[in-house]
Amino acid sequence: MIKNLSINLLTSKELESENLSLSQVERSSWDLMHNGCDKGKEPFHTFVLATNSESGVDLRTVVLRKVDEAERLIYFHTDIRASKVEQLKNTEESSILFYDPSKRIQLRIKAKPYFHTTDQIADQLWTETRLSARKYYLSQKPPGAVLINCCDSLPAHLHGFDPEKEESELGRANFLVVSLKISQIDWLFLCSQGHKRAMVTYNENEFKASWINP
Repeated sequence: MIKNLSINLLTSKELESENLSLSQVERSSWDLMHNGCDKGKEPFHTFVLATNSESGVDLRTVVLRKVDEAERLIYFHTDIRASKVEQLKNTEESSILFYDPSKRIQLRIKAKPYFHTTDQIADQLWTETRLSARKYYLSQKPPGAVLINCCDSLPAHLHGFDPEKEESELGRANFLVVSLKISQIDWLFLCSQGHKRAMVTYNENEFKASWINP
């Protein structure tokens, strides 16, 4: 996992300062994502992913699994049979929402999805996936399938138990990693003394940023 070894989250005083710079905003956005990826209890450990379906907009929470700032990529993984996979394949750009209520920072992100099934990225994240999470890729039915009761469709012997490593490998065929290449970050800081909002747009490895009205 790529880690940012110099994470420096902005304090409330720095965020509220009239001298806050656009460079600080851009740096802080990535630091928050790195921090959320590394720490499971941080609000940025999960984000909301929006897709379009035949019935309208679909929303769901996914777990941030990897951050590659150099390539402007963030990653999550999912069951390849999930409806969001086909929805993502039918879009050029997806919408993402991060929010930290304690820091009062919201990121609305636009990103292009890419898919990893049998490459090094997928192998790496599968290796890092715990048995307790791997077992859900052994589900006998796809996500969203109708069930006759409230129980999931895991094999009966896995209810309340993790699979052995050898058995868990059977779920590898249903494991998909999605990477999202960020093209835009809409940053918002909520403050009683005055909200602040900035737009960061990427062009190759450079970014342009401007303050915008909240």
